[in-house]
Amino acid sequence: MIENNICLLTDSYKVTHHYFYPENTQKIYSYLESRTGSQFNKTIFYGLQYIIKKYLEGSVVTEEKVYEAKKIIDTHIGEGIFNLDDWLYIADDLDGKLPVKIKAVPEGTPVNISNVLMTVENTDERCFWLPNYLESVLLQVWYPSTIATLSAEIKKLCNFYLDVTNSSKDNLPFMLHDFGYRGASSTESSMIAGSAHLLSFSGTDTIPALTLPINYYNTDNIQGYSVQATEHSVMTSQGMDDEFKQAINVVRHAKDGILSIVIDSYNYRNFLQNACIEGHELNNHINAFLSKNSGNKVVFRPDSGEPVTTTLDCLEIIEEGFGTRLTSNGYKVIDANVGLLWGDGLDYHKIRDILFGMKSNNWAAQNIIFGMGGGLHTSVNRDTQRNAFKCSAQLRNDKWIDIFKKPLDSSKKSKKGRLKLIKEDDNYKTVSIDASGDDCLQTVFENGKLLIDDNFEAIKERCREYIKYPVKD
Repeated sequence: MIENNICLLTDSYKVTHHYFYPENTQKIYSYLESRTGSQFNKTIFYGLQYIIKKYLEGSVVTEEKVYEAKKIIDTHIGEGIFNLDDWLYIADDLDGKLPVKIKAVPEGTPVNISNVLMTVENTDERCFWLPNYLESVLLQVWYPSTIATLSAEIKKLCNFYLDVTNSSKDNLPFMLHDFGYRGASSTESSMIAGSAHLLSFSGTDTIPALTLPINYYNTDNIQGYSVQATEHSVMTSQGMDDEFKQAINVVRHAKDGILSIVIDSYNYRNFLQNACIEGHELNNHINAFLSKNSGNKVVFRPDSGEPVTTTLDCLEIIEEGFGTRLTSNGYKVIDANVGLLWGDGLDYHKIRDILFGMKSNNWAAQNIIFGMGGGLHTSVNRDTQRNAFKCSAQLRNDKWIDIFKKPLDSSKKSKKGRLKLIKEDDNYKTVSIDASGDDCLQTVFENGKLLIDDNFEAIKERCREYIKYPVKD
């Protein structure tokens, strides 16, 4: 079978819709939004350029693909259902290029919910059925957009607590580290989610995510960084009785830079006490590593337990061994170049709980960084930001007709008419296409051609503005 056959990249029922629309339908106009009830009150739009380049750009329809699709649909649903003539028209008369126009907000832009983010309409009246046929693949922009939003919200949260505790912000770009590759549903999904995370943070262990900005977003720069770190296969290599012998072996062989050590192979408290209390052999080796280079740092990673209480317990043990100093408003900072990493079972709310618990116990936020795996890559779904793609207008007999849904669940009420997005006082507002105001939606794709080929750094810059907004309670 042909990979990425656009004729088959849809839901089964959409294959039947070309003969269900009213006669004399000429155009279908649809839009994407994050509906009321989203987890976060703004959505960062990201990932459309990747989808267009991978699936839509160029001559993507061929006779071979069309006949393969017909053969499959004939068996899958029934004969005479697949829209053979119109697909062959696209393949032959339109050189295989999709006759649709896509407008969208610039990627990386934070837009308050219940606003249009993207619109799609056909440019050839024979292919009026195509915009909503493409919904299935286009709506997948929900995933990178939701990950980008989640990471940005966590950055806002970290920034807020750094401010409250008068902490240094030198490490803010690294306060959330992506540990998601092993828990991702596929390598492609890890690339998509991981690159979305890199709009806000620079820390990642998801190496495949480094390739997507280079391949699809016009940059030659590596966007994410990591450090040398252990796992339990390393720390348990010499058994429980020789745990500290192995820990010393790790510290002795560490290269200059940051060294992250997982400490809960057996008993995190016992490990930390040996690592932090003066006079223990492990502590001597850690101090030797720290003094060898001013940029060297040791980060301890408790990998299990209740997040808030375990974090506070670890900080108190580290304080006993390495001492603390105070920020200008009285929050404690570990005196040595030592820190803590919590990376087990985190989500937005648990990170907030840890930061609040630290603040309540007079600990500065700069003492900790976080790692998220499944919480970043796989805990979100399309309803996290309530992303929906709906038809809002149809052209029939040369007249535009408003289309909308209004179910008993009012949160699912859709917009009607053709739309544009304007900006008023730093907030976005969706209005009729005929209303006054400059449209913030840009034509990014038309008739097979990508019209805006953005670069990753520009998208990051738009996203960076997001942390200026207040944290949602």
